[in-house]
Amino acid sequence: MSSSWLGEYYSESPAEVVVAVDFGTTFSGFAFTKSSSMPLEIFDNCKWPGDARAGAAPYCKNQTSLLYVANPEQPGHFQLKDWGWSAFNEFRNSLSRLGKSKSKNFAALSSLSCSGMCDSLNLSEDMTYEAGYFAHKFKLRLASDKKEMPSLPGDLSTERMIVDYLRCLTRFIMEELRMAIRKDFSMRDIQWCLTVPAVWDERAKQQMRVCAEKAGMIKGPNCPKDAMPSPRALHIILEPEAASAYCQQQAQQNLKLQSGDRILIADVGGGTIDLVVHEVVELHPTGCAAKVKEVVASYGQIGGGTFVDAHFLDVVSEKIGCFSEYCRNVNPLLAIQLYSWWQGIKADFTGSGYSEEYSLVSCGLSKAWRNYDRLRGVVREDEHYQQLLLTEEDFKRILDPEVEKLLSLIDKQISNVSVLMVVGGFAGSPYLRKMVTNRFQNKVDQIIIPTVAGRAICRGAVELHMKKNYIKSRISKLTYGVRIARDIESNDRPDLIFTDDDGRLMCHKVISVFVRTGEEVEIGRSIEESYCPVYHKQKSMRISLYSSPRVYPTYTDEFDAKKEGSFLIDMSENMELDKERELKVTMRFGDALISLSAVRCNFGSAEEEHGLAVTFQCKGR
Repeated sequence: MSSSWLGEYYSESPAEVVVAVDFGTTFSGFAFTKSSSMPLEIFDNCKWPGDARAGAAPYCKNQTSLLYVANPEQPGHFQLKDWGWSAFNEFRNSLSRLGKSKSKNFAALSSLSCSGMCDSLNLSEDMTYEAGYFAHKFKLRLASDKKEMPSLPGDLSTERMIVDYLRCLTRFIMEELRMAIRKDFSMRDIQWCLTVPAVWDERAKQQMRVCAEKAGMIKGPNCPKDAMPSPRALHIILEPEAASAYCQQQAQQNLKLQSGDRILIADVGGGTIDLVVHEVVELHPTGCAAKVKEVVASYGQIGGGTFVDAHFLDVVSEKIGCFSEYCRNVNPLLAIQLYSWWQGIKADFTGSGYSEEYSLVSCGLSKAWRNYDRLRGVVREDEHYQQLLLTEEDFKRILDPEVEKLLSLIDKQISNVSVLMVVGGFAGSPYLRKMVTNRFQNKVDQIIIPTVAGRAICRGAVELHMKKNYIKSRISKLTYGVRIARDIESNDRPDLIFTDDDGRLMCHKVISVFVRTGEEVEIGRSIEESYCPVYHKQKSMRISLYSSPRVYPTYTDEFDAKKEGSFLIDMSENMELDKERELKVTMRFGDALISLSAVRCNFGSAEEEHGLAVTFQCKGR
């Protein structure tokens, strides 16, 4: 994170176009507007490379997937082949070719196990190097409490996959904008916005900014030298806040709020369930909120559509004991075919009178399943093995865990709420919509679930960027402060006490608090503290930011204190001022990320007295 504070942007000139990118676990998209358009017109894209060939219905998002193939010249290395629906198509074709060349005896295969988020789209190591690695769900790897996930092959990493996807998406966006606006349209004309889950910790949010730099979207120390990025800093937007702006815009004809009304927004996407509660501070003449404040810290948990798919595969594996092993080692194309079938049928389930069958005869699984059972002494009629049957009870077993997560999270804060808004890709499920309505229709005045719920984040982020004062304040989820050394206090721990070079007793590893858990922080607020050297000949000072879930943490080595990052300040000039050299550290709350800056107050060059640009590195403790 850049700790220099030059307003929200590096460039003072306004952007011609504002583009918001919703990088999702299963699907990703973008929306844009010309900043000069009055009234505001927001557009998105529903046509993606390869979507028709994949059998995908027109949708405002592309699949969040990549296909990597083994580099024949560098063993253990992979190179990017394609992205999105095109990657899905290439992987399907590769599996089809591979399946025709394989002739394995299934009965001789050893038993394999899959845990956590491992699924049948993850091939065995040998097949991965032959067919390629189909990267999907990789956004989940940024979540602080992510479930166990399979290891990545070769030289692939989470950061590389995110950067590659953002780079592909950025290039596609630029091509579309040059056709829609003018052929010489460039990155210099763009203000980029990127949405992130509110449930993410600071480290994950910071990592997305680093990835945006590496993808060539914005300037920064990680941006490739040959890139021509936007000169404006990335605007990070919290997904449920974007959803709030979108829903109010869409429902403004029917939504009549009053000052003090509370709105609960739940964003249930592919990998996270995010919730915020906003209180209306100011009203727009249309009856919508012109300004809101957060009344409880944003909350949520990992969950959503991706986990529904994982539950589906669990149910299939429970019904067919050899399913995962057969897909991974004999017919990997079956996993893709079954996955595609599932995506279609789950969208029609409403909760009653519903069952579906998938034929297993032509794919070979019917025979393998029968042999698998007979080797274990299980004998059934041959007809039993001819299809996979999903009953109404099966559908509920698959969907209910994630639906119940959402309902329980909403229940926590539904009291005193006037309006409930539910958005996100999984909010398109008719079963989820029905369950939300049944549970809460008598507890709130109005429930809003947009028809195309997956569109809310992209379009809402553009809306929110244009309404820069919409969010008045947020509630801090953590206590934040910097590590310092100070004079001892009576109850300080003996192991942290030391003597400085003047013989004075000091205590180090102390947290100097800037903001506390549960405290309301106005957007744009600055908190300043001044610090001086501890030693006479001290030539530098490291500024380290720590967080804690407790209201009153004391030391940085406490069990729940977490180092968010640090940077080093050179203090080697004007050494004659000795311990009177003063450094002012400022924490600002102007974005979805925290900005930390350090300024030399009474020493150093004149240029540096007004501000010091430093880089906030997110490294572990």
